[in-house]
Amino acid sequence: MDALEVLLPKLQIEKAVYTRVEGHSPWGIDLKAYPHTKFGIVIQGCCYIDLKDGSLPVKLERGFCYLLPRGNAFRVRSSADGTTDKFEDLLVNLQGRVLRCGQDGDQTIVLGGQFVFALERYPLALDLLPPLICFQVTDSELVALQATLSLMEQEIRSQTLGTQAMLNSLADIFFVQTLRAYLSGSSDRQTGWAGLLSDERLGKALRCMHQQIGKPWTIAALAAQSGMSRSVFTQQFKQKLSIAPMAYLKLIRMNLAKELLQQSSALGIAQIAVKVGYESEVAFNKAFKREIGTPPAAWRAKNSDR
Repeated sequence: MDALEVLLPKLQIEKAVYTRVEGHSPWGIDLKAYPHTKFGIVIQGCCYIDLKDGSLPVKLERGFCYLLPRGNAFRVRSSADGTTDKFEDLLVNLQGRVLRCGQDGDQTIVLGGQFVFALERYPLALDLLPPLICFQVTDSELVALQATLSLMEQEIRSQTLGTQAMLNSLADIFFVQTLRAYLSGSSDRQTGWAGLLSDERLGKALRCMHQQIGKPWTIAALAAQSGMSRSVFTQQFKQKLSIAPMAYLKLIRMNLAKELLQQSSALGIAQIAVKVGYESEVAFNKAFKREIGTPPAAWRAKNSDR
């Protein structure tokens, strides 16, 4: 099981929507939060992106992609300290799928948009990824990404038999392409979630957590899977992922519990408790309320799909 196989079973992509932004410096766009995954590819020129959280803007050049797994609000602009306009205000300049903005300086072209999931929000599995991911793709990956978007555009224009089915499949392909490019990038293989999976010994423990999430794992059992002592395993796991192994296990269990509560009305609370590794409904109720802030039954009533 590789990195994508760990993550992708949780994803249900309905469609991908995108816009070709042609900005002539100075230009800048302010985009609000959206409960789906946002993406972008720099085709020409360069720009800067940040989450408006005080962190330094990241410079993106041709061949760079960005992903916002949880759809955070962000800014993209021609300079690190440039002004921005709200995306909604710029829509008066939209012609088809092309949005032109800025003045008369150097041109930057960005293909940006969002993956819309079948549920009303991004899948909870994406909580395991950073809020903003920036990475460079190879020339061949860039060509492949553009080709998939081109096929999607053709389908949108044709509106013929099977168009929606084709668009759904192409959205799946495009998302896999972007995630694969990120996870296989050399700069991300040493640390983070992808780096942990690429480590043969630590990756084995991580796969055990995901594949057998209901098993009563202990630090000793996970360390044994990795062939390490408990202290070395804990230290190296935390060094890679910035979270302790048992805290990570609790996180993915709570994420799975929320998905089951949201999507599976046929499953009772006790059944879900067993599936996510708790011996009793009482223990699960306590853990869920402690981590999420509300009992599972109340959370289900508020968040279940209808």
